[in-house]
Order: sequence, then C-alpha cells, then structure tokens
Amino acid sequence: MTTTPPGWYDDGHSALRWWDGTRWTEHVAEPDPALAESASGPDAVAADAAAAHDPGPPSDPSAPLDPVAAYQGPAGAPAVATAPYPAPAAPPSPPKSRLWIVWVIVGVVVLAILILGGVLLSRLLAAGVGQIGSSGAGDPADADQQAAVAAVELYDDAWQDADCDAYVASTTEGFRTESGLTDCSAFESEAEAFGSAVEDYEVEVTDVRQEEDAIVVTTTESFTALVDDNGEPLDEPTDDSIDWVYTVVTDGDEWVIDNLQ
Repeated sequence: MTTTPPGWYDDGHSALRWWDGTRWTEHVAEPDPALAESASGPDAVAADAAAAHDPGPPSDPSAPLDPVAAYQGPAGAPAVATAPYPAPAAPPSPPKSRLWIVWVIVGVVVLAILILGGVLLSRLLAAGVGQIGSSGAGDPADADQQAAVAAVELYDDAWQDADCDAYVASTTEGFRTESGLTDCSAFESEAEAFGSAVEDYEVEVTDVRQEEDAIVVTTTESFTALVDDNGEPLDEPTDDSIDWVYTVVTDGDEWVIDNLQ
C-alpha cells in the first residue's frame, strides 16, 4: 500500500495546496506567473477539455490515495507542480512549561525550613534539660544526680533518727573528720540533741547541678524550733527554715556528701 508523497499539488481551485502525504493542509501558494501563462495556452486548454470529457478507467480501490480526490475538488487530478515551491514550515512546538522548576525550589525551601526547625527544637529541648540539671530546678536530670539527692536525704534521715550507719553511708571520711563527728557515739549524741530541739523537720531540694566531678544539691529545710539559740526552751514553738548547699562526690560506686555550707 503506497500513498502520494508530500508536495505541492493543484487542489482543483486554481491554487497549489500542500499535501503532507496523508491529507491536505491549509498552506496554499499562488503558481509562478510563467507557469500559469504556459498552463493557460491553447494546448493546455485542449488537454484540460479532453481530460474533463474523458472519465478514464474505473478507480482501483487498492490504489494509493490521490490528494485531489481526497480534497473533493471539482476538476480531475491535477498536475504536479514543477515550480520549486518550498515546503511549509512546521508549526512551532508549544513552549515547555517551567512550572516544575518553581515547585522544586518551593520543595527545597520547605524541606530546609523543616530541617532547621527540627535542629532548633532539639537544641531548645537539650537546653531545657541542661537547665533543669544545672540552673536551679529541684528535679535531678540523670541517675547520678538522683544518687546525689538520695545521699542528701539519707544524711538528713540519719540526723532525725540518730542513725549512725546512715550517717557513715552518706558522708566521706574527710567530711566526718572536719565536722568532728568521727565515731558513732559522738554523732548519736549530737543527733539526739538535735531531735529534741526541733520537730516536723522537712527537706525540699531546690537545686541540683553538675560542677566538674561533683554534684551540688541545694535544699531548703523547714522545721519547728523548740529551743532558742542558747538551747533554752521557747515559750511558743517557732517555725523556721534554713538553706543548705551540699557538695556530693563519688566514693567508689557511691555518691556521698563531702562538704556542707
């Protein structure tokens, strides 16, 4: 199966039209004046008249498509143009959309914002945790700080209960030497005197922070005083409180008090 090749053909309307190989296009060109003059001579008129009155052989359905027949012009098959008419330029392709570039840029910007936000949030959370452990919050930030707070609580229990074992377990030897309470008898005597001088003793941890190899625990210890500064009984018990700063260090695997101010 063959088809008529692309080219300029007479469309039967006194004009040359471009056949693209499958159909007529909208491109029309006027014939060269010299060709038009030669085609309008007596011989051409006679040939056209003979062709108009000669129906020709019956059409073959398997023959290639004739562009003039496809166009349904009033005249017979046109002669192929011999003038060098240029083929019409192909219509320009539509410009490619650049919108995807904009979306890519927007996506990159949004991703960068999300990443930056995540980094800032993690830093803020880390700063918040550090603040709890180092600048005044009473809750310990980790297991070491919990152990340091436990040592302070054990020390205060030792004084209220006159418990020498708790006293030794919660302090360093240097601390006991400096305080002058190096043996249990001395400590228990002091602790009993303390217990008779106060009641309703409560300890509140107000600050836990790390300082190099030590953990500093600050407390506010409230109580009801039963005696005055000279040890004389008061007419009326007096509510009072005092702030203590404990320096807690490691002694082997344990955290113990090494200094008290």
